[in-house]
Amino acid sequence: MKYPFLASFLVLCAVFYHNNRKADRNREKSKKAYLDRESRANATRKQPVDKLDYISVPLDDLPCDVCPDDPVIAECLADLMKLAEEKIVNFTGLTNTDLKLEYGVANLPFLEKCDLSYTHLIRVLNTWASRLYEHGFKDKALIVLEYAVNIHADISNIYYLAADIYIENGTPEKIDPLIETAGNLNSVIKNSIIKTLKEKKG
Repeated sequence: MKYPFLASFLVLCAVFYHNNRKADRNREKSKKAYLDRESRANATRKQPVDKLDYISVPLDDLPCDVCPDDPVIAECLADLMKLAEEKIVNFTGLTNTDLKLEYGVANLPFLEKCDLSYTHLIRVLNTWASRLYEHGFKDKALIVLEYAVNIHADISNIYYLAADIYIENGTPEKIDPLIETAGNLNSVIKNSIIKTLKEKKG
C-alpha cells in the first residue's frame, strides 16, 4: 500500500518542480523583456509634443456662476481656473516606459505633469457635478458630467450620475452614448462601468 502512495507523491513532486521551473523561466523572460524595453525607452530621443491631444477647459460653457459661494464649489472653481492655464493630456493606461518610447525620455517630466493635471481635472469635475446635483441643479450638473465624459474621464461616478439624471429626465436612451464612451476607455474599470450602466438602463 505504501508504494502507490509513494509513486503518487513523487509524481506530484515532479509536477510541482516542473511548474515551478516553468514559472521561473516565464518570470525571467518577462523581466528581460521589461529591461530591454526600458533600455530602449531611455535611449529614445526627444520627440515633438505639439500635436498631442491637449484638453482645454471651456470655462465659458460650464456653469461657473451657479452656487459660487458654496465652499466645495468655490474650491472646484478655483482649481478649474488654474487648470485652464495648464497643459492637460489624458495618458490613462500608458506607463512611463510607453511615454518615453513614444516621446523621448527628456519629455517625461512634462508628460507626467500633463497627466497629473488630467487626473486632477476629472476629480474636480466629479466633485463639482456631485455638489451641483446635491443642491438640486441636476441640469447644470449634467453639463459638467457630459464634458467629463467627452474627455474620457474614467471615474465611475461620473457615468453613473449622468445615467441617473438621464433616467430622471425621462431620456434613458441617452445612456447608450455613455456605454459607447465607456467601452473606449483605456481603463481596467471600463467593463464594470458598462455593466452598471446597462443595469441602470434596464
